[in-house]
Amino acid sequence: MANRPLTFLTFLSLLPLICLSFSLENPTDRRILVLLDDLAIKSSHSIFFKSLQTRGFELDFKLADDPKITLQRYGQYLYDGLVLFSPTIERFEGSLNLAAVLDFVDSGRDLILSADVNSSDLIRNIAADCGVDFDEVNVDFIFYY
Repeated sequence: MANRPLTFLTFLSLLPLICLSFSLENPTDRRILVLLDDLAIKSSHSIFFKSLQTRGFELDFKLADDPKITLQRYGQYLYDGLVLFSPTIERFEGSLNLAAVLDFVDSGRDLILSADVNSSDLIRNIAADCGVDFDEVNVDFIFYY
């Protein structure tokens, strides 16, 4: 019986720490893979990327045609989000393809997709499978899913 007040006091002292661990300002799902057509996009969109980093996200920048790209290893996802700033890529390299991106999204992870009037069929297919259809009027469209 003497342990109950001690247990309660211990729990009460840890309550603020537990509450802070679920803060919206400090997300727990932090790893984001950013796929780029060209590394110049990293500097031209640096304000966007910096805003993600200041919110606690870890960004892993890669070229979309990098042969070492993978979203999963041993059945576990390596990233919590995917940013596709590669509207002209015709096909991904490595183990990444249309089905892998859709499985990633279907597993509850986040996708940010950029597209423009010159977007490849691959990017249009990813968007269409997520419920967005582009026509020639939509220029510089960014889709968050």
